[in-house]
Amino acid sequence: MMALSKPFLSKMFRRTWLLLSGRQLPAINIWDDYTRDAFALAQAIDCDRSSLNQPQQHPERVNPIVAQRCCNWYLPYFDNAFYGGIMTILRLAAHLHLVEGVRQRFLICGSCDPVHVSRMIANAFPCLSSAEVRALDSADALAAIPAADYSVATLWTTAYVLLKVQNTGYKFYMIQDYEPLFYPAGSTYAQAEFTYRFGFYGIANTSSLRDIYEKEYGCRAVALVPCVDKAVFYRGSPLPTEGPKRLFYYARPGIPRNGFELAAAALKLVKARLGSGVDIVCAGSAWDPSQYGLTGVVRTVGMLPYTATGDLYRSCHVGLVMMMTKHPSYLPFELMGSGALVVSNVNPANSWFLKDGENCLLSEPTASCLAETLVYGLENHVSLAPVRERASEIIEEFHGDWRYSMAKVTTFMHAPDFAHEDHLESRA
Repeated sequence: MMALSKPFLSKMFRRTWLLLSGRQLPAINIWDDYTRDAFALAQAIDCDRSSLNQPQQHPERVNPIVAQRCCNWYLPYFDNAFYGGIMTILRLAAHLHLVEGVRQRFLICGSCDPVHVSRMIANAFPCLSSAEVRALDSADALAAIPAADYSVATLWTTAYVLLKVQNTGYKFYMIQDYEPLFYPAGSTYAQAEFTYRFGFYGIANTSSLRDIYEKEYGCRAVALVPCVDKAVFYRGSPLPTEGPKRLFYYARPGIPRNGFELAAAALKLVKARLGSGVDIVCAGSAWDPSQYGLTGVVRTVGMLPYTATGDLYRSCHVGLVMMMTKHPSYLPFELMGSGALVVSNVNPANSWFLKDGENCLLSEPTASCLAETLVYGLENHVSLAPVRERASEIIEEFHGDWRYSMAKVTTFMHAPDFAHEDHLESRA
């Protein structure tokens, strides 16, 4: 997944600071790095009208016997099978294989070592150890893609690859965020947004994304209900109410949608207010607090093993998760399931799940407002127990059964022309 480069971001922030401080702006073009990346994407990722005009769905090519069907997954290269959206993709593939008997094949759109990728997949889901892995790294590899009953694009760049594939039955698009918002309004935004008009059936991770895909783009879709692994994310013993409180922050500098800059400014205010009374722990990626003026404010643990994240969450009184796009991420679900109080930013797209004062605390997107909310959550840990209890109940009742969620999706995949969407999320 391509993101804006760090040099681009640092120049943009410096220019904004100079503008607000009234200082003279240097003669630089802050969009140079974006232009370089967007120019490369515009040439590398393309389609013509003949590809757009060809029928995308061919139910007549789908084997009538489900257990004899095959599913081709089109994925970008990944280096962690336990990470967010990749794990959800593999979880669905595992369900299709184990429960439905559908054979799985993973096509990596780019260069990779198929043996290494296969090992990563098997480490996360052993039942997929026999699944074929191929690298689509040449014209010959693209021409030799095996036929499949189902084909699933999983990132906007892979949708362009699948658009041109003709030896398949149903084409699906697994949408786990509104990906155009990963970029400024420009060429790359347009390329990403256009993929929602390709005519693929949608597998949308949350009801918000399903509604966007159906209402704005006229495509039929099913909503995948996010769940948690209850063997990893469960409530532990009550935390101490005396002494320092622990605050967890999901920190990924350089990923704009996670609002790192606002959160960092807020955490400085929290530390200034509470001092040794708060222990701020960051995880999600490896970075150096000194590069962002956070020395003595936070400590980082980098990328934890999947099973260790639950232990961390259970040790925290409050968990801060920022999300500016149209998906809440899995962190709020996992933190709630582990008994922590979730604090996040107001985001109308995620209001179906995050409800202020009911199962979490929400804040306006300013450093002072975020800091005030975090301090309130930390200082009122005992009195906010009903909010944590309600959050835990919601996870247990509506987001604790991956099998039920996956069965709903696979029912749609088997007959997308006739499947009925029952809006499962509306129960929560």
